[in-house]
This record gives sequence, C-alpha cells and structure tokens, in this order.
Amino acid sequence: MTKLSMAILVVAMGVSSLAYGAGVLSGGAAPAGDAKVVATRIIKYNFPDCKKVTRASRLSDGTIRATCDNIEYRVMTMYLPNEGKMLEVAFNCQVAKQKLGVDCF
Repeated sequence: MTKLSMAILVVAMGVSSLAYGAGVLSGGAAPAGDAKVVATRIIKYNFPDCKKVTRASRLSDGTIRATCDNIEYRVMTMYLPNEGKMLEVAFNCQVAKQKLGVDCF
C-alpha cells in the first residue's frame, strides 16, 4: 500500500491514526492559510490534471473540503514518524467512495 493510499484509508475511515511500520501514521489539519490557496496548491501537486479549484472551506478538524473540476477532494497533512516527514495530501472523495465504500465528508 502506498503512503498516499494509506492516507486515503485513514481519513476515509474516519480515524486520526493508523499503525505504520514501527510507528503511527497520523492525519491532521491542512496547512495554515487561505483554504482555497492551500487546497489549490496541494490538489494540483497530488492531481496535476486539476485545472481550477472553485470552492474550498476549512472544516472543524482543520482539514479542507474542496472542489476542482467538479470533483470533491479532502486536503490534509499526514505525519510519517518512521521518516520524520509531514506530507501534504489531497484525495479524491469519489475514488474513496468507489474503492473503499465510504464517504469522506
């Protein structure tokens, strides 16, 4: 399982952490800043085909719900303790629903 798909699984299942190797993979708020600006940067990095983010709002847990090209995304950070890295990730909510059978909002 890739790190991004693990991130999708963590958020889609509504949990804030998941065992990952010898550590715990933790999900958290999206980076600080204007929700639309942050979402645009992270979605376009994770999904280069995204042309334009038209809506973005920060949720109570600090993650961002955004729409790009009529596709809903969830934007957040994931900490990888084994690597000491914080990743900025976006995932496609339609794919989470189709592949995992869960809603991301």
